[in-house]
Amino acid sequence: MPSPLRAGSLPEPLLIAAVTARPLAASARRGGFAAAVLDLFADADTRALGYPCRNVCRDDALRFDARRLIVAADELAPAGRCAGAVLGAGFEADTGLMTRLAEGRRLLGNSPETVAAIKDPAHFFLLLDRLGVAHPETRLVPPTDPAGWLAKRRGGAGGAHVVAASAAPRGRDVYYQRIQPGRSLSLLFLADGRRAFVVGCNEQWAAGAAAPYLYGGGMGDTPLLPQMESEIAAALDRIVAEAGLIGLNGLDFIAGDDGWFAIEINPRPTAPLEYYDADWPRGLLTAHVEACDGRLPLARPPAGAVRAHAIVFAAGQVAVRPGFRFPAWCRDIPNPGTAIPAGGPVCTVHAESADASGLRQLIASRQSEIQSMLLDEAAA
Repeated sequence: MPSPLRAGSLPEPLLIAAVTARPLAASARRGGFAAAVLDLFADADTRALGYPCRNVCRDDALRFDARRLIVAADELAPAGRCAGAVLGAGFEADTGLMTRLAEGRRLLGNSPETVAAIKDPAHFFLLLDRLGVAHPETRLVPPTDPAGWLAKRRGGAGGAHVVAASAAPRGRDVYYQRIQPGRSLSLLFLADGRRAFVVGCNEQWAAGAAAPYLYGGGMGDTPLLPQMESEIAAALDRIVAEAGLIGLNGLDFIAGDDGWFAIEINPRPTAPLEYYDADWPRGLLTAHVEACDGRLPLARPPAGAVRAHAIVFAAGQVAVRPGFRFPAWCRDIPNPGTAIPAGGPVCTVHAESADASGLRQLIASRQSEIQSMLLDEAAA
């Protein structure tokens, strides 16, 4: 096993790459790591963390430009002078790109092979069946009657790929899942390849009625019934041991009157990291690195607050002019001059409270405030 990594003693930077890398970069700053940051936005507050930061987005789509990503990685955290690579969302559908980034660098997280297996429905749902973990009925061929079914793309993330089965494009990467009624929840957990340590349970919110399966935000510290919590923790231990998961991961599941049903594992750090990171004295990225070295926490630190966030999507085309001031409770702040197409993400709004009461309403109010500010800006 490689020598354990310890923040503050590393001369080389971590390479952090994700669709939105700011939460991981902020956690790295909290843990005392040096880092180089690559994502699709290189937002103003990501740059303000003081790390070298590059936008590695394609010019024609909101996804990685593989050439730009590799060139930036080789310049900012070259092989042989990199403490390790931490990869967030955006690589599930291209594990070959993960492999390229791992050349000459230690991959701090699940291997490309593990990610490919977990995101392969033919493998993953058979694994759940073998382990006795309930999940919605899932199939690789279209149902005869598409009513009550969803179509999903293998390797998809964030819910943008989820559509009604009746509207699904055919293709080898499409699979089908029966709609399961209940609350959409997730667990953030650490894993050491043998067992899991649950960091927290979270509500998941859709982006809106027009995009009912697109991730729009959520809230942490969501309580579960003790029996369900115990069942899920035991199931996670079995999944981790079978799949060899390490580091921070997420489990999406549905909780209903008849129990809980696994939807998917996200084999990487997930968005709910932000709900808990401030409670961990050295940040959750430190815990992620330690879990990759086989060390899980002994206990979860006391919760300082219940936290929530939500994405603000542009109602129309937005141009962020110099001098536009986002409120202090905004994150992922676009750089002046950024042009955002209708439907694109503008920023995230955040809130916290001693308890969950009224937190979702506060988040919704802040989303509306940003939308109003953008409308006023467009009319100016």
